Amino acid sequence: MKIRLSFISLFFTLLSCHKEIPVQKEPCIESEAITDSITKVLVYEKKDWPDGYGNAIKINSKTWFKVVGFLYLDRKLLGIKLLCIDSDNNLAEDISISNFLFKPDCYEVVSTNINDRSKVHAEYCSHHADIVIDEYVLDTTAVNMLELFQIDTINKIIEGNFAISFVYSNNRPKRNPFEPDRIRYFNGYFKGVYYE
Repeated sequence: MKIRLSFISLFFTLLSCHKEIPVQKEPCIESEAITDSITKVLVYEKKDWPDGYGNAIKINSKTWFKVVGFLYLDRKLLGIKLLCIDSDNNLAEDISISNFLFKPDCYEVVSTNINDRSKVHAEYCSHHADIVIDEYVLDTTAVNMLELFQIDTINKIIEGNFAISFVYSNNRPKRNPFEPDRIRYFNGYFKGVYYE
């Protein structure tokens, strides 16, 4: 009888300790490695991270950028601006990503037309303060993704990752000849305040 009770006790103990293993979610954006000397890489470093900012490595030099989000179309769509500042505190680069839903999800960035609200749009400009130097459009031949994984509606903060490529598409020569024709941002991270 003692052996039987021991087995029953062991059986219930094993059942009570059994936990289901959660299903591992596939990453929205794959981590990438630098493959050339002209690639721009946004890297998240936890230490010394100011609120609402990110940092970037641009061909061996580190840059900070401010993240600003904005809600539009009856609070259904969201857009973000990543505003890179140079060492003199002037606007140096501006990445805009818009027309994605105001909910955590993985979004494919596919549009070069900002007015098409049904598709996620992105564009890039280099600046010298308030003067636009060169404008780039989305490279639609690349894999361009945005992941919005956190929305804090109390503090109005959004957080996510992205990987996006841009190409120079103007008919005129680039004003800054040192900028490449194609720019790839990957391993990108953003966290900042959004406005309604």
